[in-house]
Amino acid sequence: MDDLDRLFRYLVNHLAVSAPEKLKAPFQVSELYQTLVPYRRHRNELQFDAIEDYDMALLRLLAGERGYAVVDPVDAQEALAAEAEAVNPDPGAFRQFAAASVSFKKGAVAQVLDQQAAYAPPGFTTPEQEMLGELEEPDTEEVPRVSGFDRSGRDPAKPGPQLVFETVEAACPHCRSGLPGGRRVVYCPFCGRQIEESRCPQCGDPLERGWQFCVTCGYTVGE
Repeated sequence: MDDLDRLFRYLVNHLAVSAPEKLKAPFQVSELYQTLVPYRRHRNELQFDAIEDYDMALLRLLAGERGYAVVDPVDAQEALAAEAEAVNPDPGAFRQFAAASVSFKKGAVAQVLDQQAAYAPPGFTTPEQEMLGELEEPDTEEVPRVSGFDRSGRDPAKPGPQLVFETVEAACPHCRSGLPGGRRVVYCPFCGRQIEESRCPQCGDPLERGWQFCVTCGYTVGE
């Protein structure tokens, strides 16, 4: 099993529990590295020693290698495939297509979930087994295009800087109350404190409250 296989297997098993809807419908490429499996939060589980290894595995995934994922528009995936096969590829090239959409092939997802569900105790239904029952349809759906955003993932119709948020966990880290599922939650509905981490819209690195500039890339994030 190489880096690509390990990334895809971890991604499928993680999403089957944390965001199963992402395994059934297209979503933006930027969500992969900003909110779903960001390197900083998942590097130990993914067993990547450096972010360059993580980026290269993600580039290969989005390039369509082994048929795990489909990126729309098709020319975006073709550009990523050409980059992945280059002599000196840019591992982070996929960030140029942050607003493109990506979906996973049902057959590939079902294979991973089937292997995971095989280890479940008899009579116990796992999230992976539940997902398997929803992936019996053949892979015939079209991947819709994501419009209204530029390649950086920003909405050009909205003026001023737009921050990207990363969900921290399924329970509020402050009061430990359960958070509502199936939607983006920025503030805890019980204690009112912010539970998502603001990130630089330029490079995706974390920002602390009150910062006017990103310490990594120098992007102006203040009002």
